Amino acid sequence: MTGRTSRLGFGVAVFVAGAVLLGLEIAASRVLAPFFGSSLYVWGALIGVVLTGLSIGYWLGGAVADRVPSPLLMLGALGLGAAGVLAIPFVDDPVLEAIVRWDPGPRADPLVAAIVLFGPPSVVLATVSPIAVRLVTRSVTTLGRSAGRLFAISTAGSIAGTFATAFWLVPDYGTDQLLGFGAAALFAAATLFALAQRLVLPSLVGLAALAVAAVAAVALAPEAGGTLSGVEARNWSPLYRLQRERTASEPVASSDLKVVFRKESRYHRITVADDTESRYLRFDSSFQSGMMLGHPFRTRFRYTDCLDLGLAYEPSARDVLFIGPGGGSAPKRFWRDMPRLRIQVAELDPVVVDVARRYFALPRSPRLRVAVEDGRRYLDRHSERWDVIVIDAFYADSIPFHLTTREFLELVHERLRPGGVVVVNVVGALAGPDSRLFRSLARTYGSVFPTVVVHPVKEAGDTGDIDVRNLILVASDRPPPATSFLAERWQRMRRANPLLPDLGGAIRDRAPGVIRTDDVPLLADDYAPTDALLLD
Repeated sequence: MTGRTSRLGFGVAVFVAGAVLLGLEIAASRVLAPFFGSSLYVWGALIGVVLTGLSIGYWLGGAVADRVPSPLLMLGALGLGAAGVLAIPFVDDPVLEAIVRWDPGPRADPLVAAIVLFGPPSVVLATVSPIAVRLVTRSVTTLGRSAGRLFAISTAGSIAGTFATAFWLVPDYGTDQLLGFGAAALFAAATLFALAQRLVLPSLVGLAALAVAAVAAVALAPEAGGTLSGVEARNWSPLYRLQRERTASEPVASSDLKVVFRKESRYHRITVADDTESRYLRFDSSFQSGMMLGHPFRTRFRYTDCLDLGLAYEPSARDVLFIGPGGGSAPKRFWRDMPRLRIQVAELDPVVVDVARRYFALPRSPRLRVAVEDGRRYLDRHSERWDVIVIDAFYADSIPFHLTTREFLELVHERLRPGGVVVVNVVGALAGPDSRLFRSLARTYGSVFPTVVVHPVKEAGDTGDIDVRNLILVASDRPPPATSFLAERWQRMRRANPLLPDLGGAIRDRAPGVIRTDDVPLLADDYAPTDALLLD
């Protein structure tokens, strides 16, 4: 083989190792999300663990290569790294479920998981570049040039792996299959390197391993069938340690749920699953929507009905905007129950829109339009005004912070007509240690709207203000009407539109008094610690 062929083998090896390592970091977020969400803690754990792996791997690779400067060392690093990546889809569920049962805390949970699952392959893959530098260096006079060239190639591979994974591979293939492809790419690089070094037996071994990894990648392709594991079905993530065992937004799953659709989108790991009576939409680690099978307009969760409070506070509403509709339970009820309404939906994820229409009977109608766009960007780009704006884009384990800040609410205020109201669904508590996020939101809304009231969605077993539940916050420029007047007006509306839900209890349960907000931060674009408020 020529020197050029040998250099090509080294270049391919370090390029592929860099690409797989950064692709692994991005894919790792989707592996952890169903159990720990996608908070800053998750991303901080992943980035920290991978950087630590790089640091250890660079040192270890250089030290071992000085002692054993052999091409077999490079083959061993590539092969061991490939095996570590390929093992992740097969061991991640038991490892993550064990960490869930242990539950060392909201920061430690994703950190421990990242160390166990992604630390070892990160260290091994990081050794490839320093090993390559040692093997190609023939003279001290060319050491700098050789090291610079190979680390530049490795970095180029990392750039390519980052873009390819985030923009194409995860949305098109799913996380498990992506990891299988990564392992196959490493085995292919090892085979090419062995051929370039005229190592016949290692070449044959590499080809066999490549075939195994390719078969595994095909076998790991996402399927619609199957069931959610017990931990997934019951949503026992440690993120819910602040909540009671079941909230209003969480299904009661006495047995495993049957998966009817599963897909990795650009934003979520999306699952549609059925039990004997209901269908659920799940994003990562939290359930978002529900529908009664055979009765698509019957609401599965009580809080969905309570979003109609926007119509109770603004009975003359004609135009309604929904930000974050999930499976579309509330928009389709508004569409059916109030034929005079014109409804606009802003949903960031096109896959969610498709799922809402295919699996949750979201109607196609001129009165119900859907824009695939972030809610804040939609309001910024469109000057229309609305009578009611409904925000239901907050997850139980992660908050899109840009939809919580004073600057966002000032934009919302500008897009409301005189007398208009904004209705927000939040999971939290009115008082106690689990109330900090909600009370920060209440303070922020109060900085923009003169009137802010809250209607707790009460369920059987509630004991008081410290319970975590769905809280419906209503904000407007008008003074709030008395609950007796509001209930009477809603009854008149129900007589005219019998399909409207009974909100008598929700109206009477409006929280009295003023919510304490002096000990929580006002949320702004430059300071919105939503993850800390939610999880600490």
